[in-house]
Amino acid sequence: MSYLITLGSRKGDLILDPFVGSGTTCVSAKLLSRKYIGMEKDDEYVVIARNRIDTYEPKEKEHEFF
Repeated sequence: MSYLITLGSRKGDLILDPFVGSGTTCVSAKLLSRKYIGMEKDDEYVVIARNRIDTYEPKEKEHEFF
């Protein structure tokens, strides 16, 4: 999903995932500095997705060349 998000958006854009499942798209959006909205009707998947999303933090770059 990271590849697709990179192809179709820029930093700061909003990514919508209407079927969030385990949160992969939202995690990718977060790591790529995109805003995101995820929707899921199954409460069990909401818990899974929230835990996954909260676990991942974007890594800081040591150098900014571009």
